[in-house]
Amino acid sequence: MAKTKLAVRPPTHVRADRPYAPGIVYDGLIFCSGATGSNPSTKEIEPGGIKPQARRVFQNLDLIAKAGGSSIDQALKVTIFLTDITNDFGPMNEVFREFFPDNPPARSTVGVVALARPGLLIEAEMIAAVPDR
Repeated sequence: MAKTKLAVRPPTHVRADRPYAPGIVYDGLIFCSGATGSNPSTKEIEPGGIKPQARRVFQNLDLIAKAGGSSIDQALKVTIFLTDITNDFGPMNEVFREFFPDNPPARSTVGVVALARPGLLIEAEMIAAVPDR
């Protein structure tokens, strides 16, 4: 039997004109596109710095995962991009621990010069398991 991929889009993601899917479910996994520290409905960046933006990133990843039948609790691998890795790595880790207190996923953290919009401090992508239903 041929396996097929399924694009998923949470109802909160109002922009359907993007040339990519927020998530792809394939063979028991969901691949979540990069989520940023902005509200998916309004596109407004979370004010207050790295911690609020990081919380929004993980909330956004959870929304995408849930649209595909999974959740952030099923994360296997997370890749994080920070515009100021020197100052924001520690505070981001504090928020990361809030979302992954036990049995955390594998993770890479990369410093980048900029993200898609001025003011964004963090972006993350995730691969998670989709439990059998």
